[in-house]
Amino acid sequence: MEFEAVIRGRRSIRQFTPEPVPQELIREILDQARWSPSWANTQAWSVYVVTGETLERLRSAGKAPNQREAPAGPDFRMPREWPPYLAARSKQLYDLRAATAPADTTAPAAAGSGEFYGAPCVLFFAAERSLASDYVLFDSGLIVQSVCLAAHDSGLGTCIMAMAVRDPDALRELLPEAAEKQFVVGVALGYADQEAPVNRFERQRVPLAELVSWAG
Repeated sequence: MEFEAVIRGRRSIRQFTPEPVPQELIREILDQARWSPSWANTQAWSVYVVTGETLERLRSAGKAPNQREAPAGPDFRMPREWPPYLAARSKQLYDLRAATAPADTTAPAAAGSGEFYGAPCVLFFAAERSLASDYVLFDSGLIVQSVCLAAHDSGLGTCIMAMAVRDPDALRELLPEAAEKQFVVGVALGYADQEAPVNRFERQRVPLAELVSWAG
């Protein structure tokens, strides 16, 4: 795709088909994304690709929170309140999503964030526990954006999900190699259900004038 088409065309997908993503395609996307910039070229990120039985176990854990001990809090502080003008933008998004929600809560589209919207693959981004959060989060955001754009360019959909890492202890239990990592965010990855209304509503962005100040 042309660069502008990739930027404008990428959107958060909230209903995926069950079609598995070929491992080679995931490798290609991550191989492109690893060229993302980072502080002093440290590349202080780790990516865990979760599919199949491990992903199903994670889904099951999310479905039955009352049957487990209280989940741990996220490794990084997440926003709880927004200034009114930002909250208004968020409400607009949630109102649009609610308007496209299926009436039948057993329908595939009703699968929520705890089930990763039915995605066959979830990428978890993490970093060493010893690293300061400020630039770990900044650098992680850079590679996450690259992954999402590369995925869109390859015909795949993504959804960046803070909810995916709200119980990092459960992730460390399922991924023993990540025992000494702190989890930043998850990205659901798969083929978008193109017919799902939740994937087709008209997105909105604020005018450039609200975001940019000029000096000089």
